[in-house]
Amino acid sequence: MAAHPPAVLPVPQQRPRELGPLQEMVDPIILAELTRLGVSAGETALDVGTGTGSITRHLCNLVGRGGKVIAVDADPPILDPTGVLDVFQRDLRTEELPVQSDSIHVAAARCVLAHLPNRHQLLNELITALRPSGHLTLVDIVAAPVSVYAPADADSALIGFVIRTILDGLAARGIDLNWGNTTPSWLLANGFETVHTRWFADTWAGGTAGCQLYAEHATQLASHLLAEGLSAGELERFGELMADPSVLVRGYTFASTTARKPPQQRAT
Repeated sequence: MAAHPPAVLPVPQQRPRELGPLQEMVDPIILAELTRLGVSAGETALDVGTGTGSITRHLCNLVGRGGKVIAVDADPPILDPTGVLDVFQRDLRTEELPVQSDSIHVAAARCVLAHLPNRHQLLNELITALRPSGHLTLVDIVAAPVSVYAPADADSALIGFVIRTILDGLAARGIDLNWGNTTPSWLLANGFETVHTRWFADTWAGGTAGCQLYAEHATQLASHLLAEGLSAGELERFGELMADPSVLVRGYTFASTTARKPPQQRAT
């Protein structure tokens, strides 16, 4: 497993196999934040990066028939159209959010901003879209130490190498794995109040949704892992270990930030 310079490849897009496990990891975080923020009936909500649409549907229930939910994704899921829900297909690397200034009571974005090269521009668009006293909740994966517990030392070493190399590969492709840690600074610079970040990390056992997510990312980044010195047999072994319930790994760390836009405060 010798080190080699990382290949420069396009940022891997989230594929359908990844969305289910990712949703299982992130949805409880977003749902807890929305509960704390107290989304009310009649409000207007924005869901950026809808994934399978689970949070979009939850927001529709929260705002009720008198509210509005705007869902935006590069490849939005099939959602039942209602008088409450508007769905937009947008490539946020090149297209602006389809919302008016000062129109959104609460905006949520899951594992989106860190993936985009224009993340600062999109954050400013979110800030501008929020009404005075509106709330923002953002969740992104951040880099963290790798911890592995496996019966065999060789398997532990392999798992640790693969996970670290996955993180390096994501970073080499333009995903900012420190973005979730720096988001509070950008919000404070824009005058936001009650800025608060929580970090979430769990132990994942082989065969659970979290380890399925690791296995899927290893498949997506197989060419990078092989270029970094992993053999095809080791890559196959990693997939087996991610299905082995005797294996425990520290899962991805998610940084979740909520903040409130002050009355009459606009983006700088």
